[in-house]
Amino acid sequence: MERRTLGRTGLPVTALGLGTLTMSPMQRNLPVDEGARVILAALEGGIGFVDTAQGYRSYPQVARALAEWRGPRPTLASKSAAKDAAGMTRAVEEALMALNVEVIDVFCLHAVKDPDDLRAREGAVEALLEARRRGLIRAVGASSHWLGALRVLAGDPRIDVLHPMFNRQGVGLLDGSLDGMRQILQRARAAGQGIYAMKPLGGGHLRHQAVQALAWVLQQPEIDAAAVGMASVEEVTLNLAVARGQPVSPELASRVAQQSRRLFINEMLCQRCGRCVERCPQQALSRQPGEAEEAGRIGILYERCVLCGYCSADCPVFAIRVI
Repeated sequence: MERRTLGRTGLPVTALGLGTLTMSPMQRNLPVDEGARVILAALEGGIGFVDTAQGYRSYPQVARALAEWRGPRPTLASKSAAKDAAGMTRAVEEALMALNVEVIDVFCLHAVKDPDDLRAREGAVEALLEARRRGLIRAVGASSHWLGALRVLAGDPRIDVLHPMFNRQGVGLLDGSLDGMRQILQRARAAGQGIYAMKPLGGGHLRHQAVQALAWVLQQPEIDAAAVGMASVEEVTLNLAVARGQPVSPELASRVAQQSRRLFINEMLCQRCGRCVERCPQQALSRQPGEAEEAGRIGILYERCVLCGYCSADCPVFAIRVI
């Protein structure tokens, strides 16, 4: 497995990282033992970079795998959408305790929307800088789906690492083009920021061309690594082969591609509060007009949905799932 350095942080990462959103309660909801088994298969295969987040609720799977793993500890990245200093401080403490580690390698502001959102999180940024000074984290990062936010984050001396959406068809980029994203990442790289991509398979939309899509992102000079969601040992096997430049059998590629996923809203639970519509970064959800029982019903534009699961995290009754 190719090993690289995450920008100026000096942190070692493998080109292929494992993302834990797919296995989390926000998506396939793997039992802790099963999720840990997938992570262990990735570590045994040579992956040395694991991405998680407070909102994913996948800390138990990661913690179990780390407790059973006997090799070198992988580089760990986590994220929190906390807005203020107190909330972000608690988020870092929660991650350290839940994962049973002394330091988190990269801790990111989660899903920064735009420059105004970044300004509203100044307290959270300061908390991460303080955590870095105290040795609780090694690098401050920021994740975003939006070019508008990344234009501001690129080159910001406080931000060591960026976690942008980046795939070969630009799936999920609503406020700009793939070329625009590349230009931003080139500027960030010139400033020494580490970059690890999210959604290389477009949240599942590119799953039928997974081999080509993953190979493409791993070859891009703008990134150090790509975090790929994996929820089965078969997915791990396929992704490892691609990362190593090995052939993938058509049978394996077909089986993985056929594991279709979609967003599901349980109408029996949904309160039609609209929080999911406001939270969706892809504008894939909308309130439906109508009278009586149809009024306020949440509609899904499946062609826009990248299966990020952020809407389900904001649902007060957990009526939204990726299945």
